[in-house]
Amino acid sequence: MDAYLAAEAHQALKAIGSLSAKPDLSGFLIGHKRGRRFFVEKIFPLPKGFRPTLEHYHGLNRLLDGKIIGFFAFPADAKQKQRLLQPFACGKLFLGVRLNKRGSLSFQSLVIDYDDRFFAAPIKLQK
Repeated sequence: MDAYLAAEAHQALKAIGSLSAKPDLSGFLIGHKRGRRFFVEKIFPLPKGFRPTLEHYHGLNRLLDGKIIGFFAFPADAKQKQRLLQPFACGKLFLGVRLNKRGSLSFQSLVIDYDDRFFAAPIKLQK
């Protein structure tokens, strides 16, 4: 299993990174899944402090034509990942984004899964 980050989504994340030395934003990943690959086409930023619940997720997913394939956090921390270890996030992609000292982005890509407990397993990200 792997993920592909389209140019538009990568560009949007770079733009967020250029706005602040310490960006603090999270949101949804919009795209589709084909076979065992996630295709991230766009990002949908959420208001600061917003925590997605089952109701929020289903409501927004309906509005976005069922195209939410995961979540991103800029920067990613353990608390954000832990909050997503629940049923509505199972099978979804989590993309943690960090701004490097040189101004470039680094990514941590995980898929949320379940086997007697929820966990996040690393997967390869291609840009």
